[in-house]
Amino acid sequence: MLARPPRIKHHPPQSLAPGGFFGILTSLCHSLPVALSRELPSNIVLLVLRAVVGVNMACLHGWDKLHHFSSRLGSVPDPFGIGPKYSLMIAVAGEFFGGILLASGLVGRAGAFLVAFVAGLTLFSGLHGSAWHERELWGLYLAASLTVLLLGCGRYSLDSVVWKKFGKGGGKGSPSPTKK
Repeated sequence: MLARPPRIKHHPPQSLAPGGFFGILTSLCHSLPVALSRELPSNIVLLVLRAVVGVNMACLHGWDKLHHFSSRLGSVPDPFGIGPKYSLMIAVAGEFFGGILLASGLVGRAGAFLVAFVAGLTLFSGLHGSAWHERELWGLYLAASLTVLLLGCGRYSLDSVVWKKFGKGGGKGSPSPTKK
């Protein structure tokens, strides 16, 4: 006959105990009404949108054009008739420098404008007549950069930090500057 193993008392895991992880999480959610407000999630969404679009634009598109500038001169369309060198300079400015500004949030609306300008040019001029699956990425870049251009960079940006440092505000909900 097989012997039965001894019975072990079951204790709930520490994370489920009242003072464990979920207890701490519950108390944070109840004690911080900001965590449940609409402002925090929208600022986080703007941060993620800026970071993803800006880094992708700068690294995947702009860096290659900047790094191989002389060899890329003939590959960039010239929609304004200003010459391939200046058209490539506009593309590098929008893709690389605009992407960095957009991702960091430093002069973020200017970066969003540069990215939107280049994305619009590429979408409606450079890839005109192409199948939609070839233009889809540039349409997403255009939509995302226009979103940041219209809504701003949000609280989690370098613009917000700089404006707070100089006492000029720094986003919705921040104290207004004092008059002396």
